[in-house]
Amino acid sequence: FPVTISCLEEGLRNQKISFPGADKVQLDEVAKIVALGLGNGSAESKTVKEVVSQLSIDKELATSLTHFAMALAMCQRALGEYQHAQGAKIQWDSAGCCDKCDKNDGEVIEAGKTFPSGHQFPPACEYCICDIMQFMEF
Repeated sequence: FPVTISCLEEGLRNQKISFPGADKVQLDEVAKIVALGLGNGSAESKTVKEVVSQLSIDKELATSLTHFAMALAMCQRALGEYQHAQGAKIQWDSAGCCDKCDKNDGEVIEAGKTFPSGHQFPPACEYCICDIMQFMEF
């Protein structure tokens, strides 16, 4: 799972998500800890504890950044796999997190294009647990 500083910073910027205090956090260190957690198959809660412990930041901010980074990494990985299939279509599966997510629910687009909210993939909001899946036409 390629969670990097540029990925995390760019992801927050591109998805138009900000967390109070994130500008004072070493995002490269968060990305490293999350990448290790994903690589080891650690639960999100364990990774949050590592972020709090190693970076001495507030648990709420650590939870938000860790969740965002994990969701971003998993959706980018899925999107990358789908884009390899010529003309692959993906569908947004909303978890009902917010109006932006609900706006995308069930929408089908070509991988790499944007959903109605302007996002190419989740997360679209601070606590997003939405997913994308490959759309198969029968």
